Amino acid sequence: MKRASAFAGLVAGILALFAVSCESLDGLVQNPSAEIKSVTISGLDLEGISFNCNYAVKNPYAVDLSLAGITMNVDCKNSKVTSMSSSGGVKINASSTTTNSMSFKVPYTSIIELAQNYVSSKTLPFKIDGTISIDTSKVPLLSDIGTKSLDIPVSTDFEVPVFKPVLSVENFKVKMPTFNELKDQLTKGGLGITKAITIATKLISGEKLTADILDGISMNIDFTFDMKVENEGSADWTFDINDCAINSSNGKIAKVGPASSKSTISSKKASIPMKATLNTIEAGTLIIQMLNKSGTNPTFTLNSGLSFPGTSYAKNIPLNYSTEIPLSNIKK
Repeated sequence: MKRASAFAGLVAGILALFAVSCESLDGLVQNPSAEIKSVTISGLDLEGISFNCNYAVKNPYAVDLSLAGITMNVDCKNSKVTSMSSSGGVKINASSTTTNSMSFKVPYTSIIELAQNYVSSKTLPFKIDGTISIDTSKVPLLSDIGTKSLDIPVSTDFEVPVFKPVLSVENFKVKMPTFNELKDQLTKGGLGITKAITIATKLISGEKLTADILDGISMNIDFTFDMKVENEGSADWTFDINDCAINSSNGKIAKVGPASSKSTISSKKASIPMKATLNTIEAGTLIIQMLNKSGTNPTFTLNSGLSFPGTSYAKNIPLNYSTEIPLSNIKK
């Protein structure tokens, strides 16, 4: 009986020890976790919308891990739009949560095509589905049982505004002063009446001008054109003109702005008259090229900001635009 009792006690002790060991093992082999924290617009251009997919990976182990790879698909209503992947290599610090991001781009053409099935929608429902693979080869308990990596599924939903910006410029014109205005400005600038009349006549007549005709003369001449802004989608938007300029190959020549105080567009389509005041001291070469309609085309650059009322996206998302101004199209 004593032997039986002793044997039973030994078995009970072994089982208790085994139970404690299993509980400890369970604690040691907690799986890493991962989630997509947010999806944000990182930038816009005239081709599409660039997004940042921000994710976090939690490492419960006392050793550093690394990402083995990431694969994610972006779709809308089960229609694949794009995908993103990474070969890994990102360090995941021990006993902590590491955050990082991946980028992807959705073309406007895809947005507009998808929106044809949702005519009244101002946003489209998008979804990210993917897998984050973790290299666990440095975790002894896992590597001992042959588990070298773990695949963690992640997903999230987000909305994409239905829009496609279209920008263009046209109706270029050098607004020359009248003959008398030119003569008065030139004489006030110190020229004799005879020379002032000669230069004013040449500027007004349309004859070919020499590059040095405005040397030493300080006078302002207005250059105007129309900027057309259109949203081909159904999303509500606000388009703000933040800054724009006329540039040559040597850099910025003149600042450009709306001819009126209007610098914000909230409608789907608008045309804004633009104006630049060119000084003959600073932009004499360009003025002569404009009047002669020959030379190197200057460039119009625009920095604007878009906002989408009613969405969670940040306000004043940058949209930059650049286009050549054909000298041959400039009227006087």
